[in-house]
Amino acid sequence: MPRNIAKGMLGYLSKYLLDRLLLPGNCTVFTFHRVLSESEYEAATFQRSIAVSDVALRQFLVGVKSRFEIISLQEMIDIQNSGESKGKRPYACITFDDGWYDNYTHAFPILKSLEVPATIFLSSDYIDSEAGFWWQNLGDALSCNDLTQSQVDAINLLLCPLVGQTIYSGWNVDRIIEVIKEQHYDEAMDITQAVLDVAGQVLTSHGLSWANCVEMSNHHISFGSHTMTHPRLSLLSSKELDDELRCSKSSIKAKGLRYVNAICYPYGDSDKNVWSIAGKYYDIGLSTALGLQPLSEKSCLNIPRVNVSNILALHSSRLNYRLLRASLKR
Repeated sequence: MPRNIAKGMLGYLSKYLLDRLLLPGNCTVFTFHRVLSESEYEAATFQRSIAVSDVALRQFLVGVKSRFEIISLQEMIDIQNSGESKGKRPYACITFDDGWYDNYTHAFPILKSLEVPATIFLSSDYIDSEAGFWWQNLGDALSCNDLTQSQVDAINLLLCPLVGQTIYSGWNVDRIIEVIKEQHYDEAMDITQAVLDVAGQVLTSHGLSWANCVEMSNHHISFGSHTMTHPRLSLLSSKELDDELRCSKSSIKAKGLRYVNAICYPYGDSDKNVWSIAGKYYDIGLSTALGLQPLSEKSCLNIPRVNVSNILALHSSRLNYRLLRASLKR
């Protein structure tokens, strides 16, 4: 059998298996972070795994609408609580993490034009703030083409004790960010500020404004919590953890937005202690673990999702493979 015909048959069979047997009875919660223009995406040199182009997002949503019933996160919660699922097609939810300004400039027009509901999880201290996300500011500084050799040498001396020799392999920016996230989280902002000082740069804002959120809230975009400061929750004291979960919820609700009582854990970092305290304030919690959410399961504080990269958004065969993997997680 010719290879192309075999691939076509496998693609058809996998889609049939998913749509008829594996996806029904579950909700697939898709995850995005940044949405860039095509030119911005092509120019990006780091953190590309958490970004898609506006073209890829539109293509993805058109494809998902053709095979899923896209519902709001609140509708998913209501279906779980009532036990009544009336849709004939599999369900899906669309979510965005962090609260990037490009969710308003690039994602929102597409969501509005396609009439797709979505939820944006806000790190509330970054909304209407001049202080941007540390990892983006750090990556921008390290990726700057205008650094002098003396600045490069000074940054090497600063980072080498923290991240090791990886910085000498052409400054692997993604690896540097990951090591700081994993091993030096408490110092992340101080490290970023020190690098910016050497590079002669300042913190840049990346977050939405509350006015942006109000406008989107009037067009089927809901908002949930991503904590106040985007910390690693499992590393916090009980009081710090309670403050992050409680205050982020109250600050979002105080703005009168279309609110969904859900927490999305920064970095996907959670444990039994985090779930216990989150359960005091939220109906559901969302993780970064791959999987599908059974609609028969109520009040889950560790809901899995499917992260959507640019290449996944553009290629249905890759999406089918990821969905197959997700369906086998339970």
